[in-house]
Amino acid sequence: MGNSVTIADVANHLGVSKSTVSHALSGKRRISSAVKRQVLEAVRELGYRPNFAARVMNTHRTGLVGVVVDSLNNPHTTALLEELGRELARYSMQMVLCSAGEVENGRLLLSKFSNGMVDGILNNLPGLAEGEARELAHGVPLITYLRHREAPLTIDFAAGTRQALDYLAGLGHRRIAMIPAERRGGAGEDPCLIAYREQFGDSGLVFRTPAATLQAGLEVAEALFASDATAVLAGNDAVASGLLQWAIARNYPLPERMSVIGHDDSPLASLTFPSLTSLRLPIDAIAAHTVKVLMHAIDREQPVPEPLTIVPELIVRNSCAARTQAGGKV
Repeated sequence: MGNSVTIADVANHLGVSKSTVSHALSGKRRISSAVKRQVLEAVRELGYRPNFAARVMNTHRTGLVGVVVDSLNNPHTTALLEELGRELARYSMQMVLCSAGEVENGRLLLSKFSNGMVDGILNNLPGLAEGEARELAHGVPLITYLRHREAPLTIDFAAGTRQALDYLAGLGHRRIAMIPAERRGGAGEDPCLIAYREQFGDSGLVFRTPAATLQAGLEVAEALFASDATAVLAGNDAVASGLLQWAIARNYPLPERMSVIGHDDSPLASLTFPSLTSLRLPIDAIAAHTVKVLMHAIDREQPVPEPLTIVPELIVRNSCAARTQAGGKV
């Protein structure tokens, strides 16, 4: 039947109304998962191909959500995007992804998304404030990741940091270094670093990196291992993995020489050697909440979720050792 197939043909084939088929495809109204599955199977069987322009004119919806991120180098970001895609699919929505790099390019991308190509926008640029992002969107529904005001999602990074520091202290570590992920705080300072300074003050050992990548971990490793630190809390798993890779290449015994904790518990954490102890963020819950808030912004008939607070959970693997087991510098 090919391109001549219409919504009416699909509806007649299933014995349902045209509106049921339309809602199943557009996500504008809730349809049971069983009916939606039947509609999608019939669409494939009959070869129905919706006319995109006609759909936009009839529904005033594109079925697309623009997502702007700063980089795809962080394994946590890629895992989050996969979950966001799955959650958006529950509403028959698809993601249009842009990696901005510099903030100025992000501003340009948000402006382009404001021309009607998407139904809503998720701003995931740490350096771009919610207010400015909304202005750039020119009325297109927009929320900023972890900084939206309606039904806020709060991640208590400071509590997670204290949990990791307490764990290392319990292993006997007193000289604990910190590699902050400064972009985690948006326009402000990394909340993990704030919690670290509350405990160590001016006596703390802070090592900074220009990026949240494995290469950045490799570049800071020499200075870290030359210090008197016996443990380190890295800003994310990529940086922590760079530390492990640098040490193993030089035959530093791990974790005896240095205990390492990452952040985000990305898929990378279980692939390193030794496997990486890390602070886990429940990406599925974060993605589900974020999409619900965005869908409410797009369609006020969609329910708004309750505010959510998440405390990262320390997942203990093999990258930490008790201080009594650790030797001096190699």
